[in-house]
Parts: sequence; structure tokens; C-alpha cells
Amino acid sequence: MVKNNFSLSICIPTFNRASYLSETIQSILSQTYTNFELVIINDGCTDNTDSIVESYRDKRVRYFKNKKNLGYIKTMNKATMLSKAEWVMHVSDDDRMMPTMLEEMIEVLSEYSNQEIGFVVPQSVNINEKGELINEPEKQLVNKKNILLKPKEFIFNFTLYGRKIHDKYVFNTSFPSTLFNKRILIELGMSSIDVPVSHDILIESKICLLYPILVVDKPLFEYRIHENWGSSLNRNGEYLTEYNHYLRELFLFIDKNKIDFDYNFRKYAYQSFVNYLFAFNGGLIRLAGRYKESYMKRLEKIYEYVVFGITHDRTLLLSLMFYVVVIASFLPQLAIMKIGQFFRKI
Repeated sequence: MVKNNFSLSICIPTFNRASYLSETIQSILSQTYTNFELVIINDGCTDNTDSIVESYRDKRVRYFKNKKNLGYIKTMNKATMLSKAEWVMHVSDDDRMMPTMLEEMIEVLSEYSNQEIGFVVPQSVNINEKGELINEPEKQLVNKKNILLKPKEFIFNFTLYGRKIHDKYVFNTSFPSTLFNKRILIELGMSSIDVPVSHDILIESKICLLYPILVVDKPLFEYRIHENWGSSLNRNGEYLTEYNHYLRELFLFIDKNKIDFDYNFRKYAYQSFVNYLFAFNGGLIRLAGRYKESYMKRLEKIYEYVVFGITHDRTLLLSLMFYVVVIASFLPQLAIMKIGQFFRKI
């Protein structure tokens, strides 16, 4: 067992998730590594969150309440500033840690104590509302448990349908399982309220472009996916706008910090995004299956996606998959959802 010489702050910003919160808290307090504080912030909950949190008599728990609902990002950033440790993690109020998660992450981190690491993150498994396993990532590394990635190498993990890390690795990581160097996190501005949905990949992208990071090639975290998880942007038709905003902010950061690449990163980032949009279970299909407005409004959004795709990649016009996806996006939403469910099972 590793020594308790790393101090950690585990933060949970929570809003009306009482049905899952106990599982989350219990999974944290039951960790084999014990040198941490648990910072929980009630962001104006109207359910029985108070009674759940107050039922834990563990001295590591610090409980705060916002006077009014601030929203997830502001509450998360507030938790960072309230935290006392040098390393901080923001766990969602419906996810779960596996029992040895912190111990194994600290064990890896201690091997590189002579370097300033930006963050360390393990692989994650996806679970459903009932806590049942949806899928589990494949092991990527041969004969080793972790990998130290130099600045810029991990950025491929945040570009959809793009290059693999070292041309062979794809890690299934998640923001809530990421243990951040708090000094670096604050230095780079924490999560941005200007990019409300892509705030996680934006701050992680910034950090991994400037600092080395560690990946633990083992699933140590259970990331819960709900029926409506990740779908609000598609229901509102804002996904294309939001991801474009993320890319613009990322490019500005790259220019400001004069980060050089040995390839055209902008072209690559847009190309990988287009690849995702027109993959069979990609962005356009997800939009078409969940968009809440009228059918005519959906057609307008489909047209917007198609114009964006062709503008950034003329070769789409030669792709059979492009035409299949566009035609499929015209189907009734129930049919699209059924097709999506089928492909998630195989």
C-alpha cells in the first residue's frame, strides 16, 4: 500500500441527485487510500440532499451550501477554491469510484514526483442508471500499467475520430475521474462558463498541451450514462455551435501560448470533427434522433451540418457513408433511436 503522503481534495458539486449521491459518497469514503478531504457543495438542492450528506459523520467531509443555484461550473470552480489540498478531483454526483482508485493513481503519481504533472487519469467504464455495466475499455499498454505522455501527446484523446496517441492508443477517460494539479488548474483558469458543455475537454486540453500527464491503463472509475445523458445539446440543436466554440477557444489558447505542432493542427481538428459528425452513430445521427423542434426545423439543422462538413472536407461528397448518414437523418426519430440502440448493443 502506498504511503498517505499525497493530500487530495475530492469535490462533489451536487444539484438534486439524491437518488445517486449516497452511492457516490460511499464509493469515495470507502477508498483504500485515506488521505483526502471530501468537499460537497449543495447548489440549491430541493430534494433530500441535506439529510443524505449530514448522515455521514466522517471528519473528512466538508459540506457547503450555495445561497442560490450557481450552476455546475461555478459551483465546481468554487469547490476548487475551497479545497485545501494540492491535488483536486471533481466527481459527478452520480458516478462511482472503484475501491482502489485513489491508491493506484497515487502510486503512479509517486513514481514521477520529480516532475510537475498536469493531471493523472485512469480509464473508465460506463454504467447505466441501475449501475449495470454498459461497456469496458480495452487495455492499451503492453507489459506496463501506465504511461507518461509529453505535452501535446494527449490532445488526440480530445479530438473526435482523429489520430490515436502514439498512433495506437485510445484511452476511455473522463473528466470526473481526473486528478488535477490544483496550481496548474487555477493558473489556466479552471473550467470556463463560456463553454458550458465542453468546459471539461477545454481545460484538460489546455493542461495537456503545456504539461506532461499520466494515464493509468486500468478502469478504476464508473461513469454513469443516463437515458438523456449528453443529449441536451442535440435536443436543442446546439452541438455544432458548442463544439465550434470549444475549437475556437482552443485555437486562441494555442496562439497565445505559441504552441507549435509538426502538422496543421487546425486542419486536423476540423477533419476529425467532420469524421465524427458523419459517422453512422455520430453527431448528425444523434442530432436527428433527439432534436425536439419540428421536422422542418430538423431539416434546417441537417442542412447546417452538411454545409459545415462539405466546407471543411470536400471529399465527403465521395463518401458512401456520408450519403447513408444524411439519408438516415431524415428518418422518424423513433426509428433513429431504435437503430442507435441496436448498434450500442453489438
